[in-house]
Amino acid sequence: MTLLFLIVVIFVVLLVNFHKWKQSKSSNIIISTANEAHKILKSIDYNRQKPNEWLIEALSIVNPFTINDESLLKAFKINAIKILANYANQQHYEKLVLTIRNRVEHRITLLQLNNGKFCLSKLAKQVTLDCFLTEILDVHANEDLLTELPELIIHLWKNRNDKTAKDHLKRILQTHDDQFSQSKTWQQIKTILSEHSNIISNMSTNDFDEKISNPLNIIVPGWETMWRVVFYTLLELIRRPNLVEQLRSQFNDHSKSYRDCLLLEWILKETLRLYPPTKNIYRTNLNTGENVCISVQQIHRDKTVWGSDALNFHPYRFKDTLTPEQQQSYLPFSISCPARSGFAYKFAGAIVAEILKFGPKFSIAEDFESMPPTDKLLDLARNSYQDLLISI
Repeated sequence: MTLLFLIVVIFVVLLVNFHKWKQSKSSNIIISTANEAHKILKSIDYNRQKPNEWLIEALSIVNPFTINDESLLKAFKINAIKILANYANQQHYEKLVLTIRNRVEHRITLLQLNNGKFCLSKLAKQVTLDCFLTEILDVHANEDLLTELPELIIHLWKNRNDKTAKDHLKRILQTHDDQFSQSKTWQQIKTILSEHSNIISNMSTNDFDEKISNPLNIIVPGWETMWRVVFYTLLELIRRPNLVEQLRSQFNDHSKSYRDCLLLEWILKETLRLYPPTKNIYRTNLNTGENVCISVQQIHRDKTVWGSDALNFHPYRFKDTLTPEQQQSYLPFSISCPARSGFAYKFAGAIVAEILKFGPKFSIAEDFESMPPTDKLLDLARNSYQDLLISI
């Protein structure tokens, strides 16, 4: 009897320890300090592939965000940096602004309801996608792609096994095969993916060629982050009419371009601080199997770093040079995204500016119960404020 009891006790202890071990492997260790975040992001011991595998399944993406290979990441970044560097040139930048102006006017006209109102989230999604495709990829998309693609991507982000949505997404992209095949930028990216086919095929065996040819490999990293920056910047501005007027007065100075408007840059940076489009970065330790979650949101809102007003929207904090600790703690684009070099502010800033300039009135069209007061932060959930109507 004693022996049987001992065996049962040992079995129970082993079972409990097994469950604890299993839980430690599946749960995420939260990283909320900049020092630890940088160590992990720079370490070769941590892999982004496993946490991002769902992107391969849901959206058929096989780029450096889902395939862990340094040579692929380096080639991808070099190409992206070359493309974005063009917009440091004044002529290229002016062309970008003109494209954005035309697309903003076109999309607002299409989205306006009979009462002159429009849905802000749809505008942010569609105009950002329209501008990205038109200017960066030289692809002139039809209305089906511009209106349905954003919603399908967001839907699959949350409903990863919806085969009907996946098939519909594939059909929409296929209607633009000819245009994407003529896009020099996309063909350059596609060539890079093809040159790393051995690595990619080892990671993703199903529909390998189709995944390499999937334009979402460049659309998702180029668009998904930017539309959220535009959206949350406009949400914060709509709550602050005085700040909008300050911006308008600077826009009226025709001797300056948007990229010279420091207030606009500060507003964008503060939006990215409080509402980082990637609020969590996931990695897996290759040696231990531990999963870590770098909480960019917590790092960006840490009062010990940003001060007692860390939870307040205060763009003028960027008027002064950030402290070394704040610079290290500012990770809206992680540490390797090409957009962090400045293009994000040029691109998103021009879209925000053109939307504000399109109409003298920019306000919530009707009472919107979910919109918090200005002393409270906005909700970062993906479905927040999706029905908010705006009057311009």
